[in-house]
Amino acid sequence: MHSNSLIAVGACALVLYGPVVSSQPAGQGVASAPAVPNLPIGKTMFWGAAETEARWKENETLQRSNSRLFNGPTNISANARIVLSGDPPLTHETTADLWIVTAGSAIARTDGQLITANGAPSISNGTQRNLHPGDVLYIPPGVPHHFTDVKGFRAWLMRFDTIGLMRTKPVPPAEAPAVRAATPIAPAPPVPNLATDKTMFWPTADLVARWKDDEVNKRINSRIYNGPANISANVRIVLPNDPPLTHVETADLWLAMEGEAVARTDGEIVQVNGANTIRNGVARTMRPGDLLYVPPGVPHHFTDMKGFRAWLIRYDVEGWAQRTSPQ
Repeated sequence: MHSNSLIAVGACALVLYGPVVSSQPAGQGVASAPAVPNLPIGKTMFWGAAETEARWKENETLQRSNSRLFNGPTNISANARIVLSGDPPLTHETTADLWIVTAGSAIARTDGQLITANGAPSISNGTQRNLHPGDVLYIPPGVPHHFTDVKGFRAWLMRFDTIGLMRTKPVPPAEAPAVRAATPIAPAPPVPNLATDKTMFWPTADLVARWKDDEVNKRINSRIYNGPANISANVRIVLPNDPPLTHVETADLWLAMEGEAVARTDGEIVQVNGANTIRNGVARTMRPGDLLYVPPGVPHHFTDMKGFRAWLIRYDVEGWAQRTSPQ
């Protein structure tokens, strides 16, 4: 993974389903979602918790399953997502889903085979899991998935291609790791590669334990998987001595979960009194529910931490293309 950070962090994003896999019940009209911007080049994007909360509420009022926040290359997107009672089982051709549950509950029925029974699609020989706030579910391309018994269910849906990708630029040189205090750090848990033919699941208790372990051991990151094109997802903290950074090809998507911190971004990294700092940047206070996107090459730095915990989703947005146009 190409990054100045000590432990690179994970990728992903959300998108509305195309016509072939539409989750909207047949014959039901849906109000248009807000306009969807493309990911920017050269500057950050920010969505406050109040804005995304309003999107979930509007989805529920209008019975619209999804409000997409942005479009990116290789089907990268991030979405404020609900599930409607008539949503059918689905599979996706090249694109994976990463569901981060934020509210309510649902039963996820996944894996197995997608069949038609009594004129309706269903999943046979699948896996059933109860989803609650804080749980994270990964669904690879081609794997059936369906949500039932929905009770106030809300989630971030991060979507991105994991197959069909090809390099369009040479691999950039490895970057030097960020310089931090020479304090011994306990090793993080082993990091699995993304599964290709079955779901992966991390319950909230496991993820909270990772944040606590990071904090106890002064380790900034616990990565939960590795994927192609530098795709990864990480439970992340920030230490007081963490320096300003930029990344080559790889973008950061920060979803604040607890506490707060001041995100200092954009501008340029300069040296003042022997230490790096950001000049002419933007300062934003990040609190739970806020979302910050940092493109490749854009400086970013976090200060004034007060119990700050975040999801860090990382992925390349440069140097890759999809070989074919997925459905």
